[in-house]
Amino acid sequence: MDRAAERSTNSDRPEELRPSLAELEKAVAKPPARGVPKPLFIAVAALAAVLGMVAAYLLYFDSDYRRNMALVRADNEYLRQERDEAQAGLAAAQEELAQAQADLSAAQDTIGLLEEYSLAAPDGTAPEYTRLYPDFYAPAWEGEAVAGGKVCCLTFDDGPSPNTDRVLEILDHCGVKATFFVVGSACSGQAGQERMRAIAAAGHTIAMHSWTHDYKTVYASVEAFLDEFSTLYQWIYDVTGVHPQLYRFPGGSINGYNRGVYQEIIAEMTRRGFVYFDWNASAQDATPRPRPARDIAADCLKGVGRELVVVLAHDSAARGTTVDALPAIIEGYQNAGYTFSALHPGVTPVTFGYPKIR
Repeated sequence: MDRAAERSTNSDRPEELRPSLAELEKAVAKPPARGVPKPLFIAVAALAAVLGMVAAYLLYFDSDYRRNMALVRADNEYLRQERDEAQAGLAAAQEELAQAQADLSAAQDTIGLLEEYSLAAPDGTAPEYTRLYPDFYAPAWEGEAVAGGKVCCLTFDDGPSPNTDRVLEILDHCGVKATFFVVGSACSGQAGQERMRAIAAAGHTIAMHSWTHDYKTVYASVEAFLDEFSTLYQWIYDVTGVHPQLYRFPGGSINGYNRGVYQEIIAEMTRRGFVYFDWNASAQDATPRPRPARDIAADCLKGVGRELVVVLAHDSAARGTTVDALPAIIEGYQNAGYTFSALHPGVTPVTFGYPKIR
């Protein structure tokens, strides 16, 4: 009864809900074809679009990157040039600063020297001797300074004499210029005058070493010193036509005779424009008996090693062995790499000084 009713019920369903036998067979015989799901297709398409955009961006970025790198390289080159120019400017500024500091130091030294050797009295008045000998002033130096390198300056004191003739011959043969600190009493005669003219004509420096070379007379006072040297100054000019600019103290700038007056002498002579030279190598030939030439040469060559060497020797009448030693002295300094120069205001003065008290 129930099965009949169920069949009756199934038969009563609408026709569209009952698949036909052919459709059922078809469904069983062949599964329906499956296409690409629509969401996956959309995702792939979107990914392809994104990849295309990325590729296009990379291409653009690559060209832009190349352009930017070229600009960076150009900027770096410009900055390098600016840096090099700045460094060169800094180096030049440092050189100028060093020169300015050197000039300042020299000025401070000069101020200190003027304070140490001040001529003025406490009330500001200058000594009477500053008004003596109004023509006794050195001409201005217009040459070049001697700077750097190993330089030897040969100097000869107390002449001229017949030995001066031999000295001039050796110097001429070796092509060397030297300095002669002449004594007035030695050059007042005709022969002395001829030798003074020969010194000047050969291009050597002729300088002052007092008129008498008598220590007690020369250092009796500042006025006595000025009298000796102004007389010699005018005599040298009258004989040779040369106004000397250099002088040397008899016995050196500091000695047992001038300790009470040497500071005032230096100050006054400096005020008048003169430059004095001591020495840092010596022939040690101011002896009662002539020394052997080899010993004189050895002592003179003790200056080897200094940048600037001022050699003291003598060309007075009793110094024949000094002249004998001269070729060895010149050869020794030449072999040590020195050049030779006559003294002049452009040469840094070599001077004595008391040791400082510590």
